[in-house]
Amino acid sequence: MNSSKGSREHIELKAFAPFELRVRTPSRSLSAIVYELAVQELGKSLDIADRGPGNGVIEVMFASHGESAFFGSSISSGAAQGAASGWYSGNTFNGSSTSTVTATAVNSGASLTWQNSTMIVVVRNKEGRRLYTVDYDYKGGWELSGWVVNTPEEAARLCIERVRERMTKDGVI
Repeated sequence: MNSSKGSREHIELKAFAPFELRVRTPSRSLSAIVYELAVQELGKSLDIADRGPGNGVIEVMFASHGESAFFGSSISSGAAQGAASGWYSGNTFNGSSTSTVTATAVNSGASLTWQNSTMIVVVRNKEGRRLYTVDYDYKGGWELSGWVVNTPEEAARLCIERVRERMTKDGVI
């Protein structure tokens, strides 16, 4: 299940450009990646001030965690073989025996990993007044893309693309 929500007030964000971009994620390395993804994607429609102050601010917050599950079944097979020599006299055996046992276990299926992610984007003017807000909740286990979106970086790319699509649909960019 995915959701994408944008604020409904119509405003043309280009009037507040250029924008300073700020990103917050759980790690510094992910923040750097999300920053670059946001510059590439949002920069298609908005003037982003590269690492400097602007007339407005775009805040991007992103969090993601992985989940996995095993889909399939286990198959087990075995064989036993025995040999004996000697006499059996009703209730006792006088002799020797040997036995051989083989067993095989086969797992059929796969372990799948996907991301569940949330991205929130807030656009503010330079005084800090909120102009526009949009969020996107990505639930990779419910979507076909979940088969290939396995890392937070991949999920961030998908989320920022969908946020931009929503901003376009809402008519703010």
